[in-house]
Amino acid sequence: MSEDLDILVLGAGPNGLTCGAYLARAGARVAVLERNVESGGGLTTQELSGFALNSHAIYMLLAELMPPYHDLDLRSYGVSFVRPEAQAAFLFGSESMVLYSDPERSAASVAALSPGDASVFRELYEDFRRASDEMIIPATYFPPVEPLDQIELLAEAGDVGRWLNELAEMTPREVIHGYGFSDERVEAALVYLASMFGLDPDGGGMGFLMPVYVYRLMQSALVAGGSHQMASGLRRALEASGGRVITAAEVREVVLDGGRVRGVRLDDASVLSAQTVVSTLNPEQNFLQLVEPDALPASLVEAARAWEWDEASLFVANWGVVGDPPRYEGRSSEVDKALNVVMGVESVEDVIAHFEAARSGEMPDGSVGHMSCPSLFDPLAAARHLPQYGNCEVLRFECLAPYEADWAQSKRELAEKAFEAWRRHAPNLAKANVRVSLPWSPKDIEDHLPSMRRGAIKHGAYTSIQMGYNRPSSDCSSYRTPLEGFYVAGASTHPGGMVLLGAGYNAAHAIAEDLGLPIWWGVPEMVRTAVEKGYLPDTMP
Repeated sequence: MSEDLDILVLGAGPNGLTCGAYLARAGARVAVLERNVESGGGLTTQELSGFALNSHAIYMLLAELMPPYHDLDLRSYGVSFVRPEAQAAFLFGSESMVLYSDPERSAASVAALSPGDASVFRELYEDFRRASDEMIIPATYFPPVEPLDQIELLAEAGDVGRWLNELAEMTPREVIHGYGFSDERVEAALVYLASMFGLDPDGGGMGFLMPVYVYRLMQSALVAGGSHQMASGLRRALEASGGRVITAAEVREVVLDGGRVRGVRLDDASVLSAQTVVSTLNPEQNFLQLVEPDALPASLVEAARAWEWDEASLFVANWGVVGDPPRYEGRSSEVDKALNVVMGVESVEDVIAHFEAARSGEMPDGSVGHMSCPSLFDPLAAARHLPQYGNCEVLRFECLAPYEADWAQSKRELAEKAFEAWRRHAPNLAKANVRVSLPWSPKDIEDHLPSMRRGAIKHGAYTSIQMGYNRPSSDCSSYRTPLEGFYVAGASTHPGGMVLLGAGYNAAHAIAEDLGLPIWWGVPEMVRTAVEKGYLPDTMP
């Protein structure tokens, strides 16, 4: 097996499968190695008693906008998306607000809560949409640009470019506050959207992410049949081009000869040979464990040692129940239809307090977080074999949580508290017959995927010095490392995590260039347009 391989990819998560699929279709002999017995990484769907429970990634921010979805024809492999019209509802005392995929419906809901803020919301939405569509999303599928060069490009690219430069000096909270909403509850809802996956609302220099986080969290989708359907589609695309996935294969080290990659050694001491190795693991694994630090530049080793992990992670609880979907008593029926329903947030300070508590190690009480009934939108998620008992649904709760805790016992206690808090808003859940319960703590995240150290779903904190060209280090910002034949392509590289497929896509391009493989895929139209408008450099092939 090892003698006929050109490329070994470490990690069969979304980026590893994406990178491998592109390179296999380009004619390379590719094998993707995965330590777990199943591929997919964060695209995990566990079926318990017929209920499909997503314990990791579930909300797809870009969905059909991802170039690999079309290039690899993932739809033909069973990957499709469900996008609810009502995206996020916020419970404020006896009042509520719903944000929709249609901005005018969102503005009307804002107006019902705070009439003067509807026009402010429209302005924010259009600013965020334009910045995301014209620059931020195209840049996701383009190699990172050196910071000073990017600043100069944006400064010359018109109002949107100059505005993005300004956002790069702001915190997420400051960006929203700058619009001047008169009702703090509206402001709090938007800050919550930005921080619900661990982005520090007071993180300096992170304001430039606000447009895409807020805008796309009003356009998010579910993968029909569960998130693992996307992993299955990527794997099938890889295998259709002759690539292979080898599971239960934990890599111990990258084998070098004269400063050049020759393959990898597995935990069982066997060696797989290849001239190119692509790792989707984190910087500590790549540059402190798999490779002897003496073989690397001191600057890269130091960057790996100084790598910052997320200060707050996620707690996720899933339940499979026999019963009706949540009905939020005394509220508009539109709240019942929302993909996510947020409770416990009345002010920006509530959002900040929730984040700070998780960062400081305080165990949440389950009263703040977002709730969803995925089976309401994707019937494939619910059990089909219990009709004699009644209707079946899948329920999900998420909140920020600390890594350091006695999670073995605490995760079930927190799940119970969250379910009880949910029932206070949706009393009909008291009648639900819970058939399965799957609480998933930050420690469970790490145990399942050690690359997500401390439960870091993005493989490391989003800070100004760990983004773009500096993610994970300027020594390997183009996905190439100082070791000949060794590449990186995981969430710790540009553009980061959140199942964007960008790192695997961009890395495949760099590797194909270096190996002289045909680049069979075209430049996405959105990227071409961003280059034409001057947001990105004209360096396309």
